[in-house]
Amino acid sequence: MTLPAWALVPERRKVEGSEELGWFFAPTPARIEGVGQAIPLFGLLTNFYEGADMIAVKTLPGGDFDITVAVLNDFPVFTRHFLFKGGYFQQEVAFNLYSRGIDSQSKDYIVPYIKQSGNFWDFRYVGWEERVELFYRQFEGKGQQTKVFDAKGNLLSDVVTKTEFSASQYGYQLDLTDENIDPRIGVRFGQKYSPNTSKNAFTSDVTLIDSEINFYLPLRESDTIAFNFFTSLSQINRAGVTDEATARTVLSQNCASGDFACSVAEDKLVADALAYNRHGSTSLGGPNRLRAYAMNRFTAGNSNFRGVEYRYNFDDKANPLNWGFIGGTNSLLQMAFFFEQGTVSDERSQLLSNMKPSYGMGFRSLISGFIYRLDLAQGDEGLGVTLFIDYPMQLLPITE
Repeated sequence: MTLPAWALVPERRKVEGSEELGWFFAPTPARIEGVGQAIPLFGLLTNFYEGADMIAVKTLPGGDFDITVAVLNDFPVFTRHFLFKGGYFQQEVAFNLYSRGIDSQSKDYIVPYIKQSGNFWDFRYVGWEERVELFYRQFEGKGQQTKVFDAKGNLLSDVVTKTEFSASQYGYQLDLTDENIDPRIGVRFGQKYSPNTSKNAFTSDVTLIDSEINFYLPLRESDTIAFNFFTSLSQINRAGVTDEATARTVLSQNCASGDFACSVAEDKLVADALAYNRHGSTSLGGPNRLRAYAMNRFTAGNSNFRGVEYRYNFDDKANPLNWGFIGGTNSLLQMAFFFEQGTVSDERSQLLSNMKPSYGMGFRSLISGFIYRLDLAQGDEGLGVTLFIDYPMQLLPITE
């Protein structure tokens, strides 16, 4: 007798403590390659109402970046099938802007200083025990680039460039695993569409299409091996300015005659803008894909990524936890070993070659549905360290 396809879907496994009330309030050192380090004051209340969470973050003075975030997460709208997420953010950050392409040099970058603020919200429909998910989200805000530095910290330009942004995302995810936070067996796949419509004629309208599939296989009594395959493709809907002379006029940094460093920075800004208008932009590198490399280290019109991770569970029994500043139910203590490869290219035909490697190990703890994480990764450009909260156990879900 042939079984129907739905009968092969793993039964949902309940993670003890994942729906229990939890809290965290303390300074939390954070480090992101290519951005820097800081100490955010992190406030978190999980599962305070029907699985909803409240999150607040404010960095302490003296760090490499300044962020303020307030979020209401997974708040049910009449029923747990419809979930709302909304929040506000404000940030001041200097980040490394690398030259495009997989063969760009690690020292070939400039450092724009950006101020941004805005709000975001999304609605999700979840059904069939959270196996089916449809989502739509919206971002709105404004920002300005106030300064540009070279890789050595020298000021190249202090021309202020102001922008406004409004973006949306929509997509789906089908989760045929045994558990949506820490899956042990099954498959998960989905797509996310990010149409970026410019408010000016200079910049192209580009839709970014992300596709992802994950496989999970159980090992021993409670361990897991996870496979992740991801592509991100740019689709040009309306071409913006592709003429260099026009782009240079718009993006002029008012460099003084003979100021070679400023001219180099202006050349990079112009080249990046023209490349985006012709090919779009997506990136690899940072806390979740190619973890050994800086945030957005490799950029081009398209990207391809694959990774495998072995997750060794020391303890997956629910243990009550109350240390004052942190409380809830600790339901997982895990060590992971991972190997990743990825590449970027403006030509889709080149997405299977010239892969950059990243490999390492990490430690994670799951407390009342939130994950606390430390990763150490080695690549062609040295060691990358990530220290963060709220790590997606499913290797960056398509809906994030």
